Amino acid sequence: KKQRKQPASASEKIQMNNELRNRNLSSQKPEEKAEKSVEKAQKPAVEEKKTESAEERWQKIKTRSIFGAFMIFFFVLILNSNHYVICAFIFALQVMVFREILQVRYNEAKQRKLWMYRSLQWFMFLGSFYWIQFPKAVPHLRNVIPLTSVLLEYHMAICFSIYVVAFVLFILQLRGKVLKYQLGQLTWTLMTILLLQQSGNAISNTLKGIFWFLLPSMLIITNDIMAYFCGLAFGRKFVKRSLTSLSPNKTWEGFIGAFLFTTAIGFFMSSWLAHSQWLICPKTEANTTNSGFFYNLECVPHYVFVPREYALPQVLSQIFGLDSLTLRPIQLHSLLFSVFASLIAPFGGFFASAIKRAYNIKDFNSLFPGHGGIMDRMDCQLIMSLFTHVYYSTFIDHASDVSKILGLISSMPHDDQMRILGALNETISNGLKL
Repeated sequence: KKQRKQPASASEKIQMNNELRNRNLSSQKPEEKAEKSVEKAQKPAVEEKKTESAEERWQKIKTRSIFGAFMIFFFVLILNSNHYVICAFIFALQVMVFREILQVRYNEAKQRKLWMYRSLQWFMFLGSFYWIQFPKAVPHLRNVIPLTSVLLEYHMAICFSIYVVAFVLFILQLRGKVLKYQLGQLTWTLMTILLLQQSGNAISNTLKGIFWFLLPSMLIITNDIMAYFCGLAFGRKFVKRSLTSLSPNKTWEGFIGAFLFTTAIGFFMSSWLAHSQWLICPKTEANTTNSGFFYNLECVPHYVFVPREYALPQVLSQIFGLDSLTLRPIQLHSLLFSVFASLIAPFGGFFASAIKRAYNIKDFNSLFPGHGGIMDRMDCQLIMSLFTHVYYSTFIDHASDVSKILGLISSMPHDDQMRILGALNETISNGLKL
């Protein structure tokens, strides 16, 4: 009978494992041994990784700061030129934003099958700009464009013609294989045009006074910078949750800190900017002291820029020992501007983040290292310019409709102006008789 094998003891098992390990090592090629030694050498360096990430972070801050300073310097040069250069600059920004947003959904393979489809998108954009912005710019263009009166007189007919041409060309370009793509692109184009018409109000804001373009823009820039540095210093130390899932890097600490800094800085910045007549005076022929590219403006300051005394409540008077406080009314208005720039305007950035996440892109462009493209810098400015236009027309200048009518009359032919003058004289004389 065969004897049964007795189970090996623990010492024998250890000895067998060591023998197998030595056999495997001896059978390995020298190249494999070298690779394993390299892998072991590469494993340790958790501290090195942390050092690299810190270096990358500071390099990112350095890059953002350098290019941010460059953009601010260029912005200051534009502001010190003249109103028309600023308006052209705003229009150029709109064109670049429109191009970047269209590029998000651009499909080269499908676009090759479509004749002049990209040109049709630009035709729609320029047509919408003429429809909405041209009547506002008429008083300032009548000496620049000879056909201003004709373009204004037949404004609605020209706009309708543009719409008909765009509609017919779009229908003629529809193709069965890319039909769904074309309809999606049409919706995307119309949404982009609607979005950009918000920033079109920045041009009319500038002509009312550079102040109404500069202050809102600076509040958005201040809020963006303070949100970045407050988030960098205090992010997730008090609230662990991110501000929104659309932008996981944005923190509640950055959002709240930016609100406090923007409100304080806006309060004092508005008073400082109000000292300059170049900024607060609207661009009109009556206010322009000399002609040429570089001109000066002189005007009677609007009441919001004139200091006045405000009586303090009794409680505050006892605390600070003051009966009244001298402020410019614009400083109180700036508080509302700061609140909107800090609490509402950032949702424009969240909307841009949603687009980038949906289409899996980091930035809309790489024009400015560390900052992305023009849309990455303008996402909050779009709704801010619309807010400025609405606020100014409602609470600052109640006579904006009168100035608009006078601007339209001044661009009309002489015969039409005389007819309006006769009608006004007749209306006024009838009113006096009553």
